[in-house]
Amino acid sequence: MEKLIKDNIVIIALVILAIIAGGYYTYNIITETSSNYTAAEEKKTTLQTKKDQLAQQLAANKKREEQLETTSSSGKVIYEVSGEQFSPEASFGIMFENVLSNITNSGVRIRSIDYNYQPADDTILLTNIPGYNACELSFITVSNYTQLQALFKNIAKEKYLSSINEVFIEPYDKDKTILISKFKIRLYTKTI
Repeated sequence: MEKLIKDNIVIIALVILAIIAGGYYTYNIITETSSNYTAAEEKKTTLQTKKDQLAQQLAANKKREEQLETTSSSGKVIYEVSGEQFSPEASFGIMFENVLSNITNSGVRIRSIDYNYQPADDTILLTNIPGYNACELSFITVSNYTQLQALFKNIAKEKYLSSINEVFIEPYDKDKTILISKFKIRLYTKTI
């Protein structure tokens, strides 16, 4: 009988140890699972916060671009220059070439050109959208009426956004068929 009790005590002790070990193992699994769940919830919250911030930035950028598009009701697009090798000033190279080509093709002769890369009153630059640039070219030219009309028509037909501002025309004193013209052409680019 004593032996039976001793054998049962050993079995009872082993069962108690197994229960304690199983409880400890279960406790560790529950604690680890709880920690993993808490970490996952924190990551989920952080991810949602970043998504919300990104959505706000995208909405703000879209709103800026819509405002910019409303300034160009002519349906023209802004000339985009891709690549970081172009400074804002260098981005106007093709646009300058187009303007000078239009002037040459129309027969207008240039007396002087002045460049202003940051016109203070420009609506696009006032929106402070990164990457958008404006340049104002001030011309003094000599031409006749037909040549000047052809020049302005060609500039208006360009697919890229540009505007002709402050046109001042006066006839030459010695020959009234010759015009001395002063005008400004504003060009726009976007560096990506």
